[in-house]
Amino acid sequence: MKERSVSVRNGDFQVDVLEGGSGDPLLYLHGVAGLEWTPLLEGLANGHTVIAPRTPGFGESTGTEKLHDIHDLTFFYLDLLDELGLDNLPIVGHSLGGMFAAELAATQPARFSHVALAAPFGLWNDASPVIDLFSVSLPELAAAMYADVKSEVAVAIATAPQARMTEVDPATDAGQATIGYLVERSKSMSTAAKYLWPIPNRGLSKRLHRVRQPALVIWGESDGIIPPGYAERFASQMPNAAVHVVPDAAHMVVDEQPNHVVGLIESLLAR
Repeated sequence: MKERSVSVRNGDFQVDVLEGGSGDPLLYLHGVAGLEWTPLLEGLANGHTVIAPRTPGFGESTGTEKLHDIHDLTFFYLDLLDELGLDNLPIVGHSLGGMFAAELAATQPARFSHVALAAPFGLWNDASPVIDLFSVSLPELAAAMYADVKSEVAVAIATAPQARMTEVDPATDAGQATIGYLVERSKSMSTAAKYLWPIPNRGLSKRLHRVRQPALVIWGESDGIIPPGYAERFASQMPNAAVHVVPDAAHMVVDEQPNHVVGLIESLLAR
């Protein structure tokens, strides 16, 4: 895997892009937890050149102040794809990235050969609301994101620092680590809020019918962020979509069951 910075729109954006593997390109858009090179991406890279950008506002990707709504974000991503010379490729998105992937596939259907959405945001049902990411406690968030609340990553989220900056001693290594965590979390949650707060509904339902490509909607059976019933709501509005609900997984299905998800995506791409 290699990482590089890509300038978009004459330097308005500097975008971190992770790339790995070989073969035809595949675009991956990350979720609210941010982007690292995970077993899922390593699995997809066995047969594809995986291209995974960090959305502005996450990590070192810049320019989030120039993005005010979902439409700005969509056209930013189209500009990035133009810069990278990418066309006629599959798109995979998880969580917030699933919402972005659906918007992109609806805006330029001919650009994307296949669409895989894992636990995407973007729809809303009053009878089955999506959790409020911006008010839930960290232990509740961990339980909603992971089926195994005793896993190392779930425990790390549940016990993550919640101190104010003024309460942290920057002269210590632990203090520096805490400050780094708090800054990154504040930045990423502020970015996510542009597209998800107060409710994660920016009118995608009016555009989802345009996602005509072979598509797959993947959901963790125990997802506590977005109820699994939303899987059928997505698929029912996409003319060529199937649904697969994954056991022993919650919202972070792509991390909890990476081999299973890779197999599902590869089966989709064979269609």
